[in-house]
Amino acid sequence: MRPIMAEVDPSLSETTPHTPSGSAPAEGAERFDPLVGTVLAERYAIVRRIGEGGMGAVYEARHAIIGKRVAVKVLLEKFLENQELVARLLQEARLASSIGHENIVDVTDYGTTSDGRAFVVMEFLDGEALAQLVMRDAPLPVERSLGILRQVCSALSAAHAKGIVHRDVKPENIYLVRRGDVDFVKVVDFGVSKAVQSRDEGGADLQRLTRTGTVLGTPLYMSPEQARGGDDVDHRADIWSAGLMLYECLTGEVPFRANNYLGVISQVLTQETVSPSQLRPELGIPAAVDRVVMRALEKDRDKRYQQMAEFEHDLERLLAGDSTVALREAAEPTQASARHRLRWPLAALGVLALGVAIAVALAGAGQPVEAPVAPAPAKPAPSETPPAAALVAHPAPATPPAPAPAASERGRRVAKPHVSRASSAAASSGPVERGKKSKADDTVAPSPYQSDE
Repeated sequence: MRPIMAEVDPSLSETTPHTPSGSAPAEGAERFDPLVGTVLAERYAIVRRIGEGGMGAVYEARHAIIGKRVAVKVLLEKFLENQELVARLLQEARLASSIGHENIVDVTDYGTTSDGRAFVVMEFLDGEALAQLVMRDAPLPVERSLGILRQVCSALSAAHAKGIVHRDVKPENIYLVRRGDVDFVKVVDFGVSKAVQSRDEGGADLQRLTRTGTVLGTPLYMSPEQARGGDDVDHRADIWSAGLMLYECLTGEVPFRANNYLGVISQVLTQETVSPSQLRPELGIPAAVDRVVMRALEKDRDKRYQQMAEFEHDLERLLAGDSTVALREAAEPTQASARHRLRWPLAALGVLALGVAIAVALAGAGQPVEAPVAPAPAKPAPSETPPAAALVAHPAPATPPAPAPAASERGRRVAKPHVSRASSAAASSGPVERGKKSKADDTVAPSPYQSDE
């Protein structure tokens, strides 16, 4: 294992947790927090502290003029001098607001506190994090799990279309707002996102926020390429993380667990993933759901879904009751075997065509070709050998011909069109009277049915 894997950005070991609006704040949190009761940027009155993550604390606040309830994320005081994290918080505000998708938290403002700490203002989410739901109720029903992840994929697909890779997709960053009896998803915390943009769009500055050799993300939901600490992480890392969240929703467990960070990383890189139905056979997870999850969790990213929209589409098909999802790979061998079955008839036709071509070539070269001959009436064969003229016209082959009458007859039939030396001499001596038979003709092809008398 490379030493690079042990290097983790301490500010990113956790991300911002979220709590329901009705939850009581931690004991003594309001009493000792200097920001509670203050007004930020003369607009946002801080009501209470509702959570803290690796980079900052999150507060419930109200707009001082219009009274709208909002959430404010403030960079922790210990990072006041860390300009990289200040830039990262600003990046989160810019990226999240640029996507403009209903399943991504809406970021509305950015500023600094009186002591110089950066903050971002976003919509207040009255609900709970997916992490809380999974901890309390998992395994979740299949349909509910698919519905939640379909919205996650929709949000991340919109981010990818803008050239933004989240890189820290996990249940803590998926917030569920209840709308009637339906879960409505909000993806939050783009603090470790990577913007794949051109230099003209500010992409170079944003990419410099990712330090080479730093493992970004949360180990339990980290893709193999992230775990290796490479600098070529792309949108397919988010596909892995989304697939792993679906795995956890369905089973109540994650496939990789260890006692420490490096142990989890080692399993992510080397251990085979057990399918959800194998891990929890008693749950009756459909085979089609299994296939979709396992395709998203391919360690080789070239074998995963290549676009988040493809993953989302298959989740929609599952929700519609399609049991043939992700069967494309299984159909390919069937088509191949069908093509294989066609090879034998084609090969036979090829051999037949080759045989015909050879026969035609031999006939054109003057080789005797046996043609079907109607059977002749049975009569005794002549006792004498053929006249010398016939032998001259048809030199004997190297091997003696078979004495069968049929063979002699075939030989005479083939020789009939040829002109013998005797007939050539007769032709030179003068014309042959019409209707009169030449002696040369008799010597060319004597009839087997006449005697020499």
